[in-house]
Amino acid sequence: MSVISIRDLNLSVTTGSEEKHILRDVSFDLEAGKITGVAGASGSGKTQTGLAIMGLSPDRSTLSGSIDFAGTELVGLPSKKHNRLRGRQLAMVFQDPSSAFHPMLSIGDQITDHLRHHRKVSKKEALRQAIRILGQTKVPHPEEAVSKYPHQFSGGQLQRIAFASAIICEPKVLIADEPTTALDVTVQAGILRLLRELCDDLNLAVLLVTHDFGVLSSVADTIVVMESGLVVETGDREPLITAPQHEYTRSLIESLPGAEVSPR
Repeated sequence: MSVISIRDLNLSVTTGSEEKHILRDVSFDLEAGKITGVAGASGSGKTQTGLAIMGLSPDRSTLSGSIDFAGTELVGLPSKKHNRLRGRQLAMVFQDPSSAFHPMLSIGDQITDHLRHHRKVSKKEALRQAIRILGQTKVPHPEEAVSKYPHQFSGGQLQRIAFASAIICEPKVLIADEPTTALDVTVQAGILRLLRELCDDLNLAVLLVTHDFGVLSSVADTIVVMESGLVVETGDREPLITAPQHEYTRSLIESLPGAEVSPR
């Protein structure tokens, strides 16, 4: 079941007298309980697609086409209405978890403020929910973690806390923008397992943005390949990785260590 349906999405940004086209007729769906991976090199438009869903396109940009979210059209949606969806129905986790938190506020304060703003629950209930969600995202000793500050956690633990903050309001859509890039390989694997578990357990529609096909090969159900703002190939994970049809997809996969791609 499609939670988000993107059709003919175009994004251009004006800088001075120059107009730069970032997205060109992008179309694909996000389904509940599935991870859709968007892959491509830097500048391919993959992150801007996620930001467009969140209503966070750059200043002086023009967005056209359609992003249908459960019957609500997000393209052209007034910012006040988009703000009500963002954080509650639509959530996003970014590459650098340290930038997601205020260094002078405890983790518990930041997660509970987020929950109380969107769900209007009591402070006591918000704290209970924060401890529960930190446990669900496998943050060590969640009862103690709520009293700590961001600098007291490792990068991998902070990313788990970022996921906790993103899902505490029970969104339908989770966008993860390069969530493992800043982490070492062992920690990356744990974060990807967590993302898979959250998708399955909460029936989330997940958009996983990454330049790394190795990441997608382990968790994505469907892969969308983007080049210069265009979707050049879309398909289920296994056939797309083992027998890519587009030359750009093939080049991305062949760059992986030990990659085996079927001949045409």
